[in-house]
Amino acid sequence: MYKFSGISAFALVAISAPAYAGEEVQYEATPDWVVEATIDPATIDSGPSDILYDWQHRLDGGMVHEYGDRVVRIDNPTSLRDEGTLQYTWAPDKGDLFIHRFEILREGEIIDLAAQGVEFDIIRREKGLESRLLDGRLTATVAVPGLQEGDVLRVAHSITLSDQALGEEVQALQYLPSEPWRVGQARAIMSWPVGSDIAFRAEAAVILPDPVVRDGYNFLNVELPLAERDDMPGDAPSRFSRPYVLRAGSFESWQELSMVMEPHFTQAATIVPGGKLSAEAATIAAATDDPLERTALAVRLVQDQVSYLLNGLDGGNYLPQTTEETWEKRYGDCKAKSVLLMAVLRQLGVEADVVLVASEGGDALPDLLPMPANFDHMIVKASIDGVDYWLDGTSTATRLNNLANVPPFHYALTLSPEGADLAKMEQRPRAFPDMSADVVFDHTAGIDLPALFSMAISISGAQGTGIQAAVDEGDPEVIKGIGESFGESSELGAQVTSVSLSYDEEEAVGTIIVKGVSSSMFEFERGEMTLDVASADDVSFAPNRVQRKWRGIPVATDGSYREHSNTRVLLPQNGQGFTFSGVEQFNDSFATTRLLRNANLLDGEIRVEEQTIRQLGEIAVGDLAVHRRAALRISKSDLTLNAPDDAVWRWDLSTADLRKRTKAAQDAYTVAVEKADEDDFSALKSRANFFRVVFDYDNALRDLDQIIEEKPTANLFLSRANVLIALDDLSGAIANIQSAYELSPTNDTAYFQAEIMARNGDSDGALELLELLPVSEDERNGFVDAQSFVLGLAGDLDMGLAMLEERLIEKPESSILLNASCWYRGIFRTGLDDAMSHCNRALERTQYPASLLDSRAMVHYAKGDYDAALVDLESALKLAPGMSASRYLRGVILMERGDKEGRKLVESALRQSPQLQRYYTNFGINPDL
Repeated sequence: MYKFSGISAFALVAISAPAYAGEEVQYEATPDWVVEATIDPATIDSGPSDILYDWQHRLDGGMVHEYGDRVVRIDNPTSLRDEGTLQYTWAPDKGDLFIHRFEILREGEIIDLAAQGVEFDIIRREKGLESRLLDGRLTATVAVPGLQEGDVLRVAHSITLSDQALGEEVQALQYLPSEPWRVGQARAIMSWPVGSDIAFRAEAAVILPDPVVRDGYNFLNVELPLAERDDMPGDAPSRFSRPYVLRAGSFESWQELSMVMEPHFTQAATIVPGGKLSAEAATIAAATDDPLERTALAVRLVQDQVSYLLNGLDGGNYLPQTTEETWEKRYGDCKAKSVLLMAVLRQLGVEADVVLVASEGGDALPDLLPMPANFDHMIVKASIDGVDYWLDGTSTATRLNNLANVPPFHYALTLSPEGADLAKMEQRPRAFPDMSADVVFDHTAGIDLPALFSMAISISGAQGTGIQAAVDEGDPEVIKGIGESFGESSELGAQVTSVSLSYDEEEAVGTIIVKGVSSSMFEFERGEMTLDVASADDVSFAPNRVQRKWRGIPVATDGSYREHSNTRVLLPQNGQGFTFSGVEQFNDSFATTRLLRNANLLDGEIRVEEQTIRQLGEIAVGDLAVHRRAALRISKSDLTLNAPDDAVWRWDLSTADLRKRTKAAQDAYTVAVEKADEDDFSALKSRANFFRVVFDYDNALRDLDQIIEEKPTANLFLSRANVLIALDDLSGAIANIQSAYELSPTNDTAYFQAEIMARNGDSDGALELLELLPVSEDERNGFVDAQSFVLGLAGDLDMGLAMLEERLIEKPESSILLNASCWYRGIFRTGLDDAMSHCNRALERTQYPASLLDSRAMVHYAKGDYDAALVDLESALKLAPGMSASRYLRGVILMERGDKEGRKLVESALRQSPQLQRYYTNFGINPDL
């Protein structure tokens, strides 16, 4: 948590010793120094509801006066609600709040609420207390009495500010809004005595007028809103998109600011000899002589034994607590913690200073006017053997392994008696991973079978403290939630069987170990079974600097971060025949990111080690082309594991062997089911799918029954229908398809139901169902396919064929219709003379030829051309090994030829799809088993 000044960039900050301060609201006339605004009468009744915004600042005599005059029209109930209660906040130890005008303009009449005695109530409350912020600010609030729609509300107030920490120095900031902000009139004025050392500056894109001298004062007047800002690319450094702010102050340089601030922190950094804090330092000194180890122990002392609390009372926004007070109270903000750490380090003989930083937008600091308000955080710079270490007492989990990490603050200002300039916080690669993942997948059961996995994710530093909190809490629901979120985010349908958490206090590393089971990691595409085993090549770098106005804007890179991953995959067949394709080793970089990979295939497993190391930085426009090419080169460095051509598929295994290989996976799914909440059926769905994968349809049916009983969906009914078809229960399948249709009435579902009805002997019912369907032109091809097939099953082969031919005249290029015609002719053994032309045309028009090759093989088979049929079936199975129908027909043909291999293929196909025997019997294909 970063709190240094306690003041936002849109507020005014004052610096000086207090001339007066109060805890009561003052009601006074507008000060003489204010240039009162004259409202254009034309804006009162029309135009934007914000009629006037007038911001003025006077920097004079070591004090800053902030004045605001706002006029708003109450146009509607929402405006009435939003404007009906006013609030102003100020710091009573630094100045007063004055109300100068409190008026309602109604139908030309001014109602002076202040003159009527309406006063603001004062609330003493700490809005940020839940965030450990105690700033001592007061809030004045009032419900505007009698305010109604159509009124114009005008309130003018001012706040005086001086800060105890900075002597006679002053600073002020004013946000400068841009179009399309709609306002009747708006301006920002800053004024200061002629001859005083006040400098002013805004962002480079803001053209400021020259100050005008009047009555011994300089007046800088900025009319608002400014012109609409140019769009900036999202990857531009923050200084290009930061808000426009007018800054004015008396600091001549960063050196002066450093010198003015330094005494308060040096004086506070005193350790009483022989005291409790001195004893803590002595304990560290006795533990080690190594300055790095001493530094790490000192940081741990401050982070772990002093809690965070911003104390802004009595000038505390800029003034720190003393080290002894912080240690005694065991709380403090970034100033207190930094002073404490600096004092302990110095006592340990380590060179250390406190430094000011900006937690956001720090890259802009060199462009800004020197003033404390540019900073919102304080840390410590320790110098050891010529290396600077940037230490944050308000952070957590800093240890020796991450001591050298450089925070993303860009620049730091050291507070020194001699003064110091802004120093760039040079980035360096992190020595220790922020996150590391050690993953093991046990794929020994088979390339197309589930894999057991174990994943250990270790997170170091501050990010890992979330795991520490979970370990300390020991809440089983939290641990369970981690497992559930992991399963939900997995692309492999993973089911978690156990989650364990641990935290190493000495290394500040939290570890989550997740174990479970997932579907196969391998993917089959175009005849190859592969596994993508690397991720370091998943990069892109394509910043857009096409627009002329963007061509000088560098690209900001994220950082700093280091990630390691170690992946092992235990392979089936002891890894025999598995090969890599792609880049096994590389060490390459683009922009400010370096990536490394080392992959090996040895002893029946693959091991892939990858690292990603990012640093905070910027890439100049002139260098973008080089880094784009580098990123593109890395993105092409993919790595794939290829399964051998003779890999064993699950349908090639006997039922007993398949059960043996998958017992561990089945047990894991069962554990997941038992651990799931009563209303969480994801594990049960995964187990049902597993049973389908291993052709255990009875158990798949039992799981689906249980899910559908509690939480039915159309997809679940269709899944159960397919299981029932495999179990030769066509009547049950028809009922489930009907239930699916009732939940989600789609024509595809109706086509499916019609086919199963016809296969179950109810062709008339199937045709009647189809005739009742509303069919759009886009759906007609599917409709003709379904209706023709039902007609064929009903024995009306000519009518079915005629329907296909008629539709093909209308849609001659449709691969769906051509394939339907090819299959129809082959399976029903009709129209064979010109069947092959339909099959070939279908193949020419598809990107996925496996099913079309199967159709053409059926035509070859019907025509008695077994050799051609086998060629097509072999090609189909090469493209889609899981096509049980192709394997079945191939086995039938080989059996008819007397080849014993045919029976094995038929039995393999029937293990996968038992319904095939009954299905093909309908068409006279009935091998002797």
